[in-house]
Amino acid sequence: MDYCKRPETRHIQCGEVLKGNKTYLSSIIGDNRIPLIQNPSLNMSCPEISKRIRPKYNMSSLKLGGVAFARNVFTDYELIEKQVQMTWHPDNRYCFVVDKNAKNDFKQKMGQLVGCFEDQMAMMPVTLFMDSAGHNQNLAHTKCMKALLQYPNWGYAMLLQNHDFITKTVYELDRIFDLMGGVIDVKTGGVIWERDMKWLKWDPKSLKLFRNESEVPEDVLKISLTFACGSVQASLSRETVRWLIETADLTRFIDQQNQTVFGGDEQMISTFQINSQLGIPGHFTKDCLEQGVSVEHVTRLVHWSTTGHANCVTKISRHGVCLLGIEDLIPMAELPHLSFNKVYPKFDWSIIDCAAELVFNRTFLGQENHHFDEDYYSNLVTVQYHKNHRKPGYKLNCISNRKRRRYEDYIGP
Repeated sequence: MDYCKRPETRHIQCGEVLKGNKTYLSSIIGDNRIPLIQNPSLNMSCPEISKRIRPKYNMSSLKLGGVAFARNVFTDYELIEKQVQMTWHPDNRYCFVVDKNAKNDFKQKMGQLVGCFEDQMAMMPVTLFMDSAGHNQNLAHTKCMKALLQYPNWGYAMLLQNHDFITKTVYELDRIFDLMGGVIDVKTGGVIWERDMKWLKWDPKSLKLFRNESEVPEDVLKISLTFACGSVQASLSRETVRWLIETADLTRFIDQQNQTVFGGDEQMISTFQINSQLGIPGHFTKDCLEQGVSVEHVTRLVHWSTTGHANCVTKISRHGVCLLGIEDLIPMAELPHLSFNKVYPKFDWSIIDCAAELVFNRTFLGQENHHFDEDYYSNLVTVQYHKNHRKPGYKLNCISNRKRRRYEDYIGP
């Protein structure tokens, strides 16, 4: 049984796009681009939702016991359901936090979705206002992490937002996280000056960061945290999530981060990752940051519209990020990143359906991903550090010895 596209994209020949047929590609972009046509009579009964999500094929077990997804959402229900379909496995778990500002119809549909998979999904009470400036994003993820720990067995969790689009199969995710071996994967860079709140106290003691301070050396409690700026999106081992929820108390840290005007949410996981003295499982070090080197990460790829829309393949951006379209199918198929941002259903549904078809074919029909490079993941700087930093004489090399594959290589000058 083949993948079934939506009516509006059923005529799209995804294979021609993957072959690099530019003549064909030019016929489905611009004025011919295909947005989602929302289904006003979408059947939301549990049997119909289940039929849309559950595959008709048997699935093999996962080595790490499943992946957990914590996603903050506010719109585009049919995209959210599509992502559940693309990542569904009986061992995977899902948690959603719905923005209080979301439309009632969206809230209702999310509740119906979760209600049909109560053994696999959780939805937090709709109490938080979240915004694009980052307020309450960390708090929402923290609530989901706590809820997901109630489910046994899963080995890694992904922290995601509404329009992050996962393009790896469940088996590829399982293998990638196995290769990571417990390391935290998140973007890490220097602090942006507008977000540097030096007037607040950031040492663990002032933050009341540890639930049991008697187990923590006094010098660790008194040293102010070194901040990093990265992304909300991250991949965390179960042990890391347990530390964040059970060993640490993030209440005051998140409260203070929420005082930033913009982007405070992009500092939490990155900051904990590089402060190795805290002892968070899967940590990295601040050495590379101090050398001015931003190490590679794979959880999410985002292409910033640094020159207006000019450097976007689609010539469209939102909140400073290029919108991805059917033009981006080849990099989605070949790059090592686990997810891409942003995909907008109202802008281009063909990229969503073609990527979903690709994942389906790789999951169930034996289509091989010739670009899946296990050595790339096992040689990430963070992974090598995690494996070796306790060995005598180990010297950190902040630059990976693997050639980096870049999104820019696909889109030209």
